[in-house]
Amino acid sequence: MKGRKKGLIMITVVMLVCQIVVPVLTYAGVEERQLLDQIMQEINQENEKLDAGAEILDQLRYDYKHGKDQLTDTDKAMMWKPYNEKKVKKNISVSEARKEVKWLFRLLRSQYGLYTYYGSDAKFGKAQKAVLKEIGTTGRITVKKYQKLVHKQLGFITDAHLSIGGEPFVADVGLFGDESVRYIKKDGDFYREDSPQDRILAINGSRPDRYLKRAIDENGALTWYLYAMQPQSENHGIHDIKITFQSGKKETVTLKPTLYAHKTNVERMYGYDTYDNLAYVEMNMAYMDEFGMGQERKTFLEDTQDMKKHKYLVFDLRNNPGGDASLVDEWFAQYTGQQLQPNYNTLRVRPVEVGSAEELREMDEFMQQYGMKKTGKYFYEQHPQKQFLENKGKQIFVLTSRQTSSAAEAMTDAFRNLENVVTIGTNTGGVFLNMANYNMAMPYSGLFLQYGSCLQYFDKDYFQESYGMEPDIYLTGPDLEQRLKKFFINYVLGDV
Repeated sequence: MKGRKKGLIMITVVMLVCQIVVPVLTYAGVEERQLLDQIMQEINQENEKLDAGAEILDQLRYDYKHGKDQLTDTDKAMMWKPYNEKKVKKNISVSEARKEVKWLFRLLRSQYGLYTYYGSDAKFGKAQKAVLKEIGTTGRITVKKYQKLVHKQLGFITDAHLSIGGEPFVADVGLFGDESVRYIKKDGDFYREDSPQDRILAINGSRPDRYLKRAIDENGALTWYLYAMQPQSENHGIHDIKITFQSGKKETVTLKPTLYAHKTNVERMYGYDTYDNLAYVEMNMAYMDEFGMGQERKTFLEDTQDMKKHKYLVFDLRNNPGGDASLVDEWFAQYTGQQLQPNYNTLRVRPVEVGSAEELREMDEFMQQYGMKKTGKYFYEQHPQKQFLENKGKQIFVLTSRQTSSAAEAMTDAFRNLENVVTIGTNTGGVFLNMANYNMAMPYSGLFLQYGSCLQYFDKDYFQESYGMEPDIYLTGPDLEQRLKKFFINYVLGDV
């Protein structure tokens, strides 16, 4: 689906192709080009060091040998009931609620991929007892109240792919920032641009680089602004941070919710536009055959060979909520000629209690195709090898937003295995610690249950659920499309 890209890239490139003279902004200057090259080298060095730490997987396997309750034959007979919203009950007996709670926690122990990650029997056992205590022993309970009790006691979980009653377990956090003051970095230290001699010692008692991030200003120039991922429900959406300077001066700055690129309606699910040395990829879903996106998937993979011909590749994932992560593996293999080794390790519960022998055999074969190994009776595991590949002088710019989630985060991660890749935008959505492998109606209440059998383990400095992955360069503000256009003209397109 090749079409004309409206806005950002088309305007930039058409200006250049048509040789329209725009004072100051027409060509990337030497200093700007050198600065971007320097930044790319710094990014390359950081990405080359990415490592999830495979040894942690041994600590995150659940020990099934100590006699804890597993799924019973009765449990299995109740499972996989198709979800139908009309069949969700308004209230159930307390006896039924207690049975469903015990069933749910046996299921989580046996099949939930993050059971050990979130505290194993100690944490989940305490939660189960608390739910049962609040439900009581006699009478009836509304399903709405019952759902809230379960959700509250499992509130220690932050897993956007876990959902009970349509309510996901996701932390309410957002990106906050301040663009009223520019900062500079000199010899590894930070200063206010208007006070270049007064070094910043700390921000909120932490290292300054925890809050000061490289960003694009309203003129398309690179600078440093204050950003932080914070809870959205606190302090009416504003957060104050305290800056301490070498002179002894202290300053309080208010961070407010940022604006970022996200469309509620997209004009096309997939787009691929080419302009001489630059190609623009608009990817608004990780396309899945089973959801009627077979043609987009096929076209996307076919275009990969052409993507390799362009010096500059802009990959727009800002409106991509996820989909089929296997598409990422296929694209990476076609683009690089090598199998992707992601920057996370994977544990997956083998569903021995809920699948037939034939289903298990098919799953074994499927997992082995992706390099995963069966360990013991229950788990697959993947220990990715360290991977950082040359990109033959090409440069890739990946655009992200808080809407960039799940499989789109897998795509963002995959790009960091290539040299000369710069991520521009905001933190991604933070929806990738698990996958939604299964969904069903809970047996007594009829509530929708969605859960995953995976743990995708990251270094927590690189990715956390709900907080996502940081971009290399932040891009926020009401005029961000114009900022991005100016950035490409200022720093990138001088030799197109």
